[in-house]
Amino acid sequence: MRITNLTFLAFYLNSALDTGKYNDVGFDEVARHIEEGTIFELLASRLSGDIDLSIFDEPKKSELLQEWQDMLAAVSARRKFGVQNNGLCLLVAYLLEGIQRRQDSNPKVGKHS
Repeated sequence: MRITNLTFLAFYLNSALDTGKYNDVGFDEVARHIEEGTIFELLASRLSGDIDLSIFDEPKKSELLQEWQDMLAAVSARRKFGVQNNGLCLLVAYLLEGIQRRQDSNPKVGKHS
């Protein structure tokens, strides 16, 4: 998956967070939906109108879900990312981690890259 896909979703989540309407989307709720494999359904229903998931086909959703499930199982979000309350902040942290992991796998663009 390209970094642009991850940043696309991160921008939407950041924008949704900025509205203040989603302060009740808790860390534990998002973690549970990641574990259960229903995180994209949660995002579509809870953030309806404030998020566009249309660029994520099933293979991309599956790739992200697997990555997030692995991070949830292996990484302390509080220690590594400083996140422990808001579930959307957890997803932004996971997306940023995904971007870091992929940084060397994307082709360089322009002569100053």
